[in-house]
Amino acid sequence: MKRLIWMCAAALALLILPMNALAQDGPLLKLLVRTEGKHLRARQNLEQILREHPEFWVELQAVAARLETQPAWLLNVMASESLFVAGARNRLPGQTASGLLQIIEDTAQGLGTTTAAIRQMSPVEQLRFVEKYFAPFRGRLDSLADVYTATFRGFIVEGGEMAVVAPLDDTRKEQRIYALNQWLDLNSDGRITKGELSTAALSIGRFQAADLADHRQNREPASHSASLYSGASAPRDRNFESRQTRSIYVRD
Repeated sequence: MKRLIWMCAAALALLILPMNALAQDGPLLKLLVRTEGKHLRARQNLEQILREHPEFWVELQAVAARLETQPAWLLNVMASESLFVAGARNRLPGQTASGLLQIIEDTAQGLGTTTAAIRQMSPVEQLRFVEKYFAPFRGRLDSLADVYTATFRGFIVEGGEMAVVAPLDDTRKEQRIYALNQWLDLNSDGRITKGELSTAALSIGRFQAADLADHRQNREPASHSASLYSGASAPRDRNFESRQTRSIYVRD
């Protein structure tokens, strides 16, 4: 068991990027400084998970492989959503988002569970529902931005790093989604893009992704720079299975 814990810790250390490796420009450096506290808490919480549940790392890799995506991207999104607090809950009025992925009640029930049950699950048990949530997107989670967009909107917005994920139109619902998540508009231009989503997640998690596995047929490996920064992905056919949005949620 101690050997497994040591191996998990070593793998984690290799995945985490130092700040100077991420900061390529002034605005990004300011963001990294602003999120340093969250990053440190997330890292401490994940280290505790690995001490108490060393099998988490093994199962996470298996889940990522089955979803045809990168474990680092899943880690970055969970870090941004919950700071790796398995029992986390958004306590703002009307909000139900819970667990590592901050799944809302309607979505939890669609997955065959409840948010109350999720908060009582171990991190390893939650991975089963993380995988179940992302299963409809299997084979399309080609970047950190894709993974976070699937979490943020309940579907994947097609296109590269400049593709807008909120607001999608001028409706009151879309404007509210933007307003409640305005911190993700990193350049304050009134739009949240896929590139901004991936940058925000990376600034908290700071996990490095390797190129996509060679066994993925008929796909080009994701570029190393895209996996670390913009999470850009090429436009593809819009005829895809869309699942119910996670609706509006608020970040603390």
